[in-house]
Amino acid sequence: MIIMSIGCELLNNVLVAAQCAGMDQARLAHAAGLAPETISRAKRRGSLDLRTLEALAKAAGLRIELAAIEPLPGAGVKSAPMKSPLADPKWGLAWSNSAISTETLIRSALLKGGFAVLLVAVKAHGLSEVLKQWEAVKSTLKAGAQAEVERKLQNIKEGMASAKT
Repeated sequence: MIIMSIGCELLNNVLVAAQCAGMDQARLAHAAGLAPETISRAKRRGSLDLRTLEALAKAAGLRIELAAIEPLPGAGVKSAPMKSPLADPKWGLAWSNSAISTETLIRSALLKGGFAVLLVAVKAHGLSEVLKQWEAVKSTLKAGAQAEVERKLQNIKEGMASAKT
């Protein structure tokens, strides 16, 4: 079992968002004013400085913020309704950006590739929208990972067809 620091989990989300925006690690690091080795070192060490994470997130179009799980008593904080079930923290797709687009959430789900998150994406946004986003991101994955996601999407499609009959 691999245990990852919260910083590395956040870094992975930043890298997915950057990849969805068409930036590789080197371009992301450059846009953040950092050396590309900074990202490699952080991944290897399993940790990174908060300022570094913040710079990378900003370069990827994200903002790091804390949000109360439940409103604090007397704080008068009202939480905004989630626009997509994919924004739920349990999926790990939108850690630091409460305004993340549905498109980015679907793309992140596809890159993550888990069956459950793909099923939620299809259920919430429709198979055609998920397939549209798949076309935009599949070339960023290696052939084996592409085949695995396509297999899962095909299983979901077949399951939906079977449920209609």
